[in-house]
Amino acid sequence: MMICIGYIGVEAFDIILYIGKSISKLNYQVLIIDLSDTGALTKTIYHGMDLDSRDDIIQYRDLNYTKKIPDEKELKEFEDGVLFVVYGFDNIDRYRIHLDFLNIVVNPFPHNIYKVNSVLHNSSLENINARVLIRDIVTIDDVDRVIAAIKSELSPVRTMYLYYDINDYENALKCQISQAVRFRKISPNMRKIIMTEIGDLLPNIKPSIIRKAVCKARRGDRCR
Repeated sequence: MMICIGYIGVEAFDIILYIGKSISKLNYQVLIIDLSDTGALTKTIYHGMDLDSRDDIIQYRDLNYTKKIPDEKELKEFEDGVLFVVYGFDNIDRYRIHLDFLNIVVNPFPHNIYKVNSVLHNSSLENINARVLIRDIVTIDDVDRVIAAIKSELSPVRTMYLYYDINDYENALKCQISQAVRFRKISPNMRKIIMTEIGDLLPNIKPSIIRKAVCKARRGDRCR
């Protein structure tokens, strides 16, 4: 059975790649559908000669990536896999994709909270398990302020947060520069979120097996 998780809000390319890479180590097909316009994932996934992710599904180191909406035949190849749909600040109703989960990613900056609220206001979100992930907080007070500022009738299943951490920042930067997904030096909080997210997506897999898959994925790929 295909599992589909959407991401709206601020950039989360690093988290998506870490989770996706770990899931691939569990022998699940992973497809990332990037409908955002940030370019972060596009720059991190090596495309190769004459390949355009706007027209094709790019296969690179156990991950599949595209900027188009796949047709039914293409999606059938992932019917037992995991789909990540990245919207950025785009309206999710523009695309006919059924989401099982929705991660609302935001940071403490008011202008980004405003943009997230705009997306939530203009999207139909019935029957979706929504979670809030607050990135780059400085103090715990940021969490309460952000939650209070999010204007939505959604009742998130869980609120997660990440402190700003220089190791997380440097690792994301290295991933994009090298076009190799590895995450050995990340914060304990980031590792916890990766484990928790995989456990939610694949609840039938034992935590010990997930932990081994994450450890394999953390060692990463060689630089291109």
